[in-house]
Amino acid sequence: MRLVNLSDFGIKSINYYWERRKNFNLSEAELFEVGITGNEAQVDERLIPKLKEANEIFKKYGYEIIIKDAYRSPELYRLVQKKRYENDGKEITDRTLNAVTMPHATGLAVDINLIKLSDGEEVEMWDKADWPEGIFVDYYRDRKDTKSQEYQGLQDLLVDNMLGLGFRIGSKKEFHHFEYKK
Repeated sequence: MRLVNLSDFGIKSINYYWERRKNFNLSEAELFEVGITGNEAQVDERLIPKLKEANEIFKKYGYEIIIKDAYRSPELYRLVQKKRYENDGKEITDRTLNAVTMPHATGLAVDINLIKLSDGEEVEMWDKADWPEGIFVDYYRDRKDTKSQEYQGLQDLLVDNMLGLGFRIGSKKEFHHFEYKK
C-alpha cells in the first residue's frame, strides 16, 4: 500500500478525526501519536483513478465529491474506539465503527459526501437528529415527507454511482462508506 494525499490529485478531503477532534475529546498530541498530523486525508494510490472518475460522474449532476474520511491506522482505530465508547457509548460505537476488520486501514475505504458545484456547500444527505439510524442505507426509503425523500434520492445517487465504479458498501451498511476491492 502506497498512501497519497487526496489534495495532491485535486480531490477535496478532510481528515474526519482531525477536523472533529474536539467532538471526540481527542488531543492533537494523541492524534500525532497515531500518525495524524493535520487535516489531510490519504488513500492507497490505486483509488485515485476511481475517485477522479467519480468526480466526473457527479459533476454531470452538479456535484463533486469530498472524502470525509479515508486511511486510518489500526492505532487510530483503537484510539477512536476508546474515545467513542466514552462519548457515544459502546452500543452506538459498535454499530457505526468497524474496529474488528478495520476497513479504512486498507487505504481502500472512503467516506464520501457531495458538494454543490453551484456554491461549494456540502450537501445535507441526512438529518443529524436521526443519528445514528440516518446514516444507514435505506433509512429514509419508506418515509413520505419531502425532506426524507430528498435525502433518499441523494443517497441513492451516491450509492448507485459508487457501486457502478466497482466500490461496495461496507459491512455496517452506511450510505456514505465505500470499500474498493481490486
